[in-house]
Amino acid sequence: MAEGGPPPAAAAAAAAAAASSYSYDDVNGEFLKSLMEMGIHQETARQALKIVNNRSLEDALAVVFGETPTFSAESMISTSGASIEQTTQISYESNVIPTDSDTTDENMMSYKMLFIVNGSLSMSSGKMAAQVAHSAVDLYQKILDQRLMAINFWRISGQKKIVVRGDSTEELLDIQQRVSVNKAVVTSIIRDAGRTEIASGSITCLGLFGNDSQLDSITRHLKLMNDCLKCSGTNSQQQKNKKKKQDTDAPSSSPPPPPTTNSDDGSNI
Repeated sequence: MAEGGPPPAAAAAAAAAAASSYSYDDVNGEFLKSLMEMGIHQETARQALKIVNNRSLEDALAVVFGETPTFSAESMISTSGASIEQTTQISYESNVIPTDSDTTDENMMSYKMLFIVNGSLSMSSGKMAAQVAHSAVDLYQKILDQRLMAINFWRISGQKKIVVRGDSTEELLDIQQRVSVNKAVVTSIIRDAGRTEIASGSITCLGLFGNDSQLDSITRHLKLMNDCLKCSGTNSQQQKNKKKKQDTDAPSSSPPPPPTTNSDDGSNI
């Protein structure tokens, strides 16, 4: 019998206990739960949290999606087996330093694209749709360049896109200026080429990307674009004028009534 060391059965039990403890106690339980609720496998989520030292859900998701976390960290194991965390150098994308409101679970799941259409312009429904499409493409390209990790939260939370109506060009420019104070918000302003319907250079749509806490305080007063014809006074007037013209062109005189028969008419035989 070999001398020293615990019996094989005891060693196996100790190893199993250590593995169990290592699987659950080495990561933030709340972060692990959130990642698993997003459909990420438990072991994948745990490894991602270990890599980023449990710093945030956003960094862990960056690892899961194969991206570079927003900071670089190294961990060294001392001779005694203790973990020594080295100083972390933070280098956020595009020099954006997130605040607590930017990285909480609730706000990370509330990212959205918001499109503000200039309701003062004489645009048909099709023209409005085209301008929103231009803004969406431009905004998405900018997000890929500036907020690559944030777009993953937008994808996971349903890719929310909302279209609202602004009253004037001045209002769109004012909103863009106010939201741009927060460097985490991505903006896209669309100016029309002037080939159809409106003058060249007209500002038709403002696109915004951010979470609820970053956008709602500035944009919550805007009305949803539920019906382009109802939201755009110009289009409503065009419809009224069209109906009025149709009524004017209709024949003014009605055809003579058909002859009537008198049921009391008594004819002599």
